[in-house]
Amino acid sequence: MENILTSLKAGSGIDVRALVTSLVAAERAPRQSLLDNRQARVESRISAMGQFRSAMDALVGALASRISSGSLSGIPTVSRPDILSFSVNPGATVQRQQLEVRQLARIQTLASQPVADPGAPVGQGTLTFRFGAVSGTADATGFSPGTLPDMVVTIGPNDDSLIGLKNAINNAAAVTGSPVQAQILSDSLGSRLLLRGSFGIDSGFVTEASGAPSLSGFAFAQGVTNGLSRTQAAADSIVALDGLELRRPSNIIADLVPGARITLSKADAGAVVTIGAERQPLELAQSVRDLAGALNELSALGRQLSAGSNRTGSSGALVSDSSTRRALQGLSNITTQELAAPNGLAPTRLTDIGLTLDRNGNFIIDEARLTRAVTNHPATVEQIYTALNRATTGNRPGGPLRQIAAQFAVAAQGSAGQQTALQREAVAITRERTLLDARTQRAQETYTRQFAALDRAVGQSRALQDFLTQQIDLWTAQAGR
Repeated sequence: MENILTSLKAGSGIDVRALVTSLVAAERAPRQSLLDNRQARVESRISAMGQFRSAMDALVGALASRISSGSLSGIPTVSRPDILSFSVNPGATVQRQQLEVRQLARIQTLASQPVADPGAPVGQGTLTFRFGAVSGTADATGFSPGTLPDMVVTIGPNDDSLIGLKNAINNAAAVTGSPVQAQILSDSLGSRLLLRGSFGIDSGFVTEASGAPSLSGFAFAQGVTNGLSRTQAAADSIVALDGLELRRPSNIIADLVPGARITLSKADAGAVVTIGAERQPLELAQSVRDLAGALNELSALGRQLSAGSNRTGSSGALVSDSSTRRALQGLSNITTQELAAPNGLAPTRLTDIGLTLDRNGNFIIDEARLTRAVTNHPATVEQIYTALNRATTGNRPGGPLRQIAAQFAVAAQGSAGQQTALQREAVAITRERTLLDARTQRAQETYTRQFAALDRAVGQSRALQDFLTQQIDLWTAQAGR
């Protein structure tokens, strides 16, 4: 409207649009500046917390990788690796021992008679699998039920073939979790059903058939003839530890030698296998030095991000953040926390193995103490190193470093359904920007209406003035005649 008035020379000549824009901008600027500064501080703190959290998570991950790699554990030695192999759990000590593998664990396998067409009918009815110890070598001469429940397989019209029978058995085993698997093998004689059980003598099984008489060809039990043939009997592994004979239902044994997982490869009665695990003191010592260096880097980053004003007047983005201070304090305290159970003169803390703090809060190494620890108590050094970064399992809390990282992660990103203070601040800033935009829009509309009305009033006054001027000029001219 103001442009139209101006073009008709009826307005005030004031640029109302520019005037309103300037007034609104001047009114908005202080509040806009406050919001911009608040947002910049929030974004800077969020970025800094993410940077510190990433560094902490990287340290936790690096220690976990080193521990899981086995580089700190004892190095297994086996005199006959063709007979067995084994691995050592972190922190475990395996003294030199002698093992003899007298028998490997086996699974029971049963085979049917060959048929020319695996899709031909075999009969309908049910097969019942009962699990336990089946005596005898080829035929079943006895049966001792185990603890596993029976498995009943129904053979209906859609299962009435060797292929259908295989599928019905595998489906039933998948549903019940029974340790049996069926497959079909073919050669020049025809196709046969092969049933495989699980390792251990108690994982044998007998089968009972009911329904069509032809299903009896898939039965296997004491007194059954013309049924399934046993091609291999189930058996436990038999080992002798320092001459003591022991049985296990598997060829992977984790409860024979404390801290060791043994895998049997071949039975060789009379062959004595010597096993042991020795740690490398130099590797352990270097791991502790590397830990000190990593802790120093992490602490230095945290101190830099939370530092107060320096000579230039600038300060760290996390200077007033309590969670960062708690994390730094937690890192300083880990050297004195007990990480291994007391055992005579063995170390229990990081300070006992030479990792301590100097007066400036830097992690340093006492080389003499570290050398004594890795030489005299290598297993305990590994236990301390491992416990520092232990993951949370069940009711057992994680190691100190894991706990510090987990607590800072909650502070940095919030917990489930709960925002952090910085996240709430960012939401509040967004909400205030929306309100500021709405107030600015209302002010612009109000000022535009007010100045447009003023412009019209001024224009009307100017028009009246021009009219009066013209009339006075006219009267004056007429009077002069």
